[in-house]
Amino acid sequence: MTMDNNADAGNERYAALDLGSNSFHLLLAEFRDQRMVRLHTDRAMVRLAEGLDSERNLAPDVAERALEALRRFAPVIRGLPADNVRIVGTNTLRIASTQADGFLEAAEAILGAPIEIISGIEEARLIYSGVMAAAEGPPRLRCVVDIGGGSTEFVRGVESPRQLQSVNVGCVAFNRRFFDSGKIDLGKRNSFTRARRAAQAELQELRHMADEALVIGASGTIKSVARVLNDGELLPIHRRDLDKLADRVANCKTVAAIDLPHLEPQRRPVFAAGLAILHGIFRELDIEVMHVSPFAIREGIVHDLAGRAHGGDRRADTISNLMEKGEIDRNQAKRVANTALQFFGQLNPHSVTSQRRMLRWAADLHEIGLALSHSNFRKLGAFMIEHADMAGFSRSEQENLAYLVRNQRGDIKAVQEHYGFHPNNDLLLCLRLACIVHRDHMDRPIDGLALSADGPGYRLEIPSDWLYDNPAIEDLLELEVECWAEKNIKLTLGGS
Repeated sequence: MTMDNNADAGNERYAALDLGSNSFHLLLAEFRDQRMVRLHTDRAMVRLAEGLDSERNLAPDVAERALEALRRFAPVIRGLPADNVRIVGTNTLRIASTQADGFLEAAEAILGAPIEIISGIEEARLIYSGVMAAAEGPPRLRCVVDIGGGSTEFVRGVESPRQLQSVNVGCVAFNRRFFDSGKIDLGKRNSFTRARRAAQAELQELRHMADEALVIGASGTIKSVARVLNDGELLPIHRRDLDKLADRVANCKTVAAIDLPHLEPQRRPVFAAGLAILHGIFRELDIEVMHVSPFAIREGIVHDLAGRAHGGDRRADTISNLMEKGEIDRNQAKRVANTALQFFGQLNPHSVTSQRRMLRWAADLHEIGLALSHSNFRKLGAFMIEHADMAGFSRSEQENLAYLVRNQRGDIKAVQEHYGFHPNNDLLLCLRLACIVHRDHMDRPIDGLALSADGPGYRLEIPSDWLYDNPAIEDLLELEVECWAEKNIKLTLGGS
């Protein structure tokens, strides 16, 4: 398929690709007068979660099935600017971790764009953003539910999320757990009933999520149930109708025997599992009616991309919030950031925006651990960044940020690289030098200092009068040379 991705100058096009545990979804959209218009959608029922074994390895046949779908999607994505494309991996790729590196590298080669593995909380935030894009009426309390292949997301909020939850309950995972034999009615051990009860057990702590809220469902399972119950339309799901449908499916002998109107053949293999989860949600959260949204995570990603392009990057807000909560000295963060970026501009005058942005964020957060400990602030700060729910960030972005914060001074820790995490020595050196220059929290211009590449290493030219005015810094720079030498990287100090 060939797509014309060269939109009119006034219309910006964006692509979102959701690599879900059950299906892959592609959305190409553009904004016309600040309104999102869907130009092209595509879907592949890959059932990625089926291919994950007990050791988190992805089966070769499932991986190839997924790559074949991506080859179909690739032409739509390749014609767009890199900043207008976002590809996210959810539950199965989160679980697979480094075991999926080979698949992710092959997928990136096909798509020509990196894949971001996002947390369940970030997934929930994007889902809520997508659902809100289609929401009508005045602001009110909403509870959004999205049943995926490997996890189910819950979000409670008004204009923006107030509570976000991700539970490891999904239609593909439950299908393997309860319906792997293909049988449903096993007499006293009815698979459907067991699956519904298991879902309820996982949801006990979330009973409050739907209280006094308009409940909205999104994505495949919920949309499939709505169409079955409402003659093919995405109309609300009522509890009395859902109870009847649940009884009907529970009384089927096998999954293959499920015969329902408006149920897509591709959805049938996991329909019983998804329905059991939805029935459990209705019971445990005491829901009487669930409205159905036509939008979900793909639309949320597109709106997020458009926000980034026009100064509304959610990640910048997250950094600012962390700085406030961590009681970070903003003046120190600013002086370190400006100096680090000045060094980086000398070293890489044609660097990409994402690298400069990463360096600034690392400088903004480099002292976040001080709120907890003075002696271990780098280690604690890195831990906080890597494991926090940072809205807008992918796992790899958080891991790279954490690496920079952890290694801002002292010995440079050896790490194992993997897909999405490749420590950048240029960024690290510039941050470390900036921290040395401003170790005493004082403004200090670096006019006359020049950082450059020197073969496989680096060279820092320092005017002798600058060193004379800052004698303590000379000792710190000599120690810096030793730290890089331990990594077999030469840092040369020159004077004039």
